[in-house]
Amino acid sequence: MSINIKHKHAGHVIIIDGQAFKANDSGMWDLTDMWQTLKLPKAKQPGRWRGKEKERLSQSQNLDVRNLGNSGHQVIATKRATIEYAGWVSAEFKDMVYDAFEAILEMPEVALLVADKMRNIGHDHSAAILERHIFNDKSDWNSLGRRTPKKLTAQQQEQHRLFRAAQRNDRKSGAC
Repeated sequence: MSINIKHKHAGHVIIIDGQAFKANDSGMWDLTDMWQTLKLPKAKQPGRWRGKEKERLSQSQNLDVRNLGNSGHQVIATKRATIEYAGWVSAEFKDMVYDAFEAILEMPEVALLVADKMRNIGHDHSAAILERHIFNDKSDWNSLGRRTPKKLTAQQQEQHRLFRAAQRNDRKSGAC
């Protein structure tokens, strides 16, 4: 009997310089494909990446280098290793890649799903922080801060409920 468990990043898509890149079922991105598609310098080919950080990532299964014979190497990497590779290419490229990953969490509906998943696996405090950020970013603070209550929309009421729940969780866990 075979069990097929997908990684939490499986199928995630990031956009770098207008190009879409999708993680495989193991939650890893193809650095060789990124290098080719984005036409990065030949000297920055993933198979040429050297250094202590690359070795550490390889040993911790964050990086997988496959020899494809005459056609070179295919290098696949986790989110962490992808960002580290991008830093090896250039500081500007690292910023682009980091921003591509962060853009996913900036979508409130995705961030709420992530927060819910975090809570389900026991990371209540981190989930509360993420929910608080969502609430802070989406709230109309002028209407919420008035002494004379202004009628709130259903969405604002839900945001306010999430915010209060996060505050209660923080107090229970002793966090500030």
